[in-house]
Formats: sequence, C-alpha cells, structure tokens
Amino acid sequence: MKTNLLSVSEAREIILNAVTPSTPLGINPKDGLGFVLYEDIFSNFNLPGFDNSSMDGFAVKSEDILKASKQSPISLKIIEDIPAGTFPQKTIQHGQASRIMTGAPLPQGANAVVPVEYTNFSNRYSEKELPDTILVYKYVHSDDFIRPIGQDLHIGQKIFSKGHFLRPQDIGMLAGLGIEKIFVYPRIRIGLLSSGDEIIQPGEPLTPGKIYDINTPMLYSLLEQFGANVTKLGTAKDDYELAYQHFQKAENADIDLLVSSAGVSVGAYDPVRQIIQKHGKINFWRVNMRPGKPLAFGQYKNIPFIGLPGNPVSSFVTSCLFIKPLIFTWMGKTFSASSGEAVITESIESDGRESYMRTVIKNENGINSAFFPTHQGSGNIFSLVCANALLIIPAGVKSLPKGSKAKFIEI
Repeated sequence: MKTNLLSVSEAREIILNAVTPSTPLGINPKDGLGFVLYEDIFSNFNLPGFDNSSMDGFAVKSEDILKASKQSPISLKIIEDIPAGTFPQKTIQHGQASRIMTGAPLPQGANAVVPVEYTNFSNRYSEKELPDTILVYKYVHSDDFIRPIGQDLHIGQKIFSKGHFLRPQDIGMLAGLGIEKIFVYPRIRIGLLSSGDEIIQPGEPLTPGKIYDINTPMLYSLLEQFGANVTKLGTAKDDYELAYQHFQKAENADIDLLVSSAGVSVGAYDPVRQIIQKHGKINFWRVNMRPGKPLAFGQYKNIPFIGLPGNPVSSFVTSCLFIKPLIFTWMGKTFSASSGEAVITESIESDGRESYMRTVIKNENGINSAFFPTHQGSGNIFSLVCANALLIIPAGVKSLPKGSKAKFIEI
C-alpha cells in the first residue's frame, strides 16, 4: 500500500486503470434513454421512404393551376381519396386531382399538393364523401408541400457514432428506423454502504449524539444521476462483526463496485478499513486534497472498493472527482476535470492542498464570477445546497487575491 499522499489526478488514474468495463449490452432502443452507444448506427432505408404530402389538401399537376386566383379559380376533377397509411391506385392526368392527407404517398402524375385552405373545400375537408370537383384559388409551384423520398435520411447514412449519449429524440429516431436491438455500454452496478453508530433514519427520535443519515440518500441520488445502478446495502454499525455482515451482502449483490462512506479512517471505531485489509487490499489511502483527504481505494475480495470520507461535503466532492469519472468511463462517456474558469470575488486562503471550495458561479456579460455565500466546513452540507460549482485551488497555492482566476466544476 502506498502511504504518501497522492495528487487528485494520480488517484483518479489509479482508480480508472484498475476497473475494467464489462462487455457491451444488447437492449431494445425503447430502453436506451441515458445509455451510450457502443456501435455506429446507419440508416437501413430512406426516410421518408416515399414522396408524401406535408399538408392536408389535393395532389395536382402544378401546371394545371398556373393561373388560379380567387377571382379566376381553376376547377379540377377529383378521382381518388388517399388517406395516410394507404397507397394511391390512380394516376393524376391533366385536369384531375386526388384528395390527400398529411403523410400519405403522392400519386403518380402529381408534382405538387394544394393545401385545402387554397380551395373551396376547406370548410368540408373532414367529410368522408368526396366532391366531384374542387375550385383552386391559388397557384402552387412544382414540389410545393411535398416531402420527397430520403429528405430526412438516405439509406446507408450514418445517424449516430459510437459514444453517442442517447436522448429522447434519439430513441424516437431509432424507433422510426425499425431497429429492435442496439449495443450500448452497460451501466455500472454499485453497492452503497454507510457506517456509523451515530446514524439514524428519518422518523426515529433524534437523541443526543445521533444524526440523521445524510450520505446514503445523497450518494444514492448522486451516483444514479451520474448513470449508475445503485443497490443500498444499509448502514453498518461501528463494530467489526456487524459491519462485516454488510460486506457479505455485497458478495451476493451482483455489483461491479463497492462504495462506502465513513469508517475508513484510523479511529478505534472505524471497522471498514480493517475489513478491507483483512479480506482484500488497500491500494491507497489519503489524497492530497481538501475536503476529502481520507479517501481509500482497494478491493474487497474480488470487488473493487472505494471508501469515501464520512463528512457529507467530503463524500460529495470525492464522488464527483473519482466515482463520476469511473462511471463515465464505464459507460463510454467523456469526463472533464473542469467546466470553466471564473474570477474570484474575494481573497482566498488555503493550506496548500488541492482544494475544492463550494461556490456560486454567476455569468455576467460573458464573464464568470465566483462567490462564496457560506462556511466551507466539510461537515456543512448547506454549503452544497447554496453552491452550483466547486472552485479548484491548485496544490501548492496557499492564497489567491481577489480578482484572480481559477477553474471550477459544475455540480
């Protein structure tokens, strides 16, 4: 086990190199929201697959209505009705038209669609009975109100590249192509364990020395938001044998990663670290950062393990810096170590460790400014509630004057 303090980037690299994603997952596209494609997707046909009407109206030869106007309407004989979902049976000749609905195939011989509003039939278009003739009041050019074959997509056209994050509109696109199976990066399965005799659940009486469980619901929501599937393994007491029972649950939970909060320090009542050392190994413990120094990474039996600090802010910050990139890498997504740069609005003091300060980033006239509305203590979760970013103070920097620039991560 490495005992000297690692930098944030060194610790992150060790974690990412030690956890290998599983094989791609085949799923129905309707279940693909939030997944990342493991393959390129190409169109297997033209879309639309035929010339069709973009309006409710009448399919015509545009040259027949060249001189149509309100004062001099052109009369056309109606020969067919073409609802959407049917295919036209007749060919349009000069002086003829077919009623056509939006999305219906254009009949042979027609080269334009006259919207119903341009005719004397606009008030009766919902009637199923066709008129013998219609009067057209306005000229339309050839190809007007027609969606040509392949206007949206051509056969063989690449639609999505490997690594694409699937959104609702993408699910619709895949459905429109009739694709029944896609291959995606799997979601990582995380077992989440908290520890501490002081932890109680909402609804229980808040007796002296007890606190309500913050970390479990916060981390569960955070890791799910990152894209993981999370299984709660409960809250372990500060007792070796009782805590070990929770770790045994993890062996049967079918998980890819075990995450705990608290219990990894050197305290006499911190059993998590002892369990990992006995039944696995610790690759590193402690990182040169604030908050979040007592971060552990190793293995429990054959399951990769990350031990987060117990303080809520430390637990949140280290999740953003180490578990988020792991989840993103597993899912084929891109992780960025910073979101931008901001001007600090007051001087900052630090102890020389790489620090992550809860801040509010405001953009005014294209310039990001960083404000610090609350106390920066690692146990003060309200500082996270007030913040929308973490301001990064590099290692070795002990002070920054007002007006300095620093990078930040959005949260």
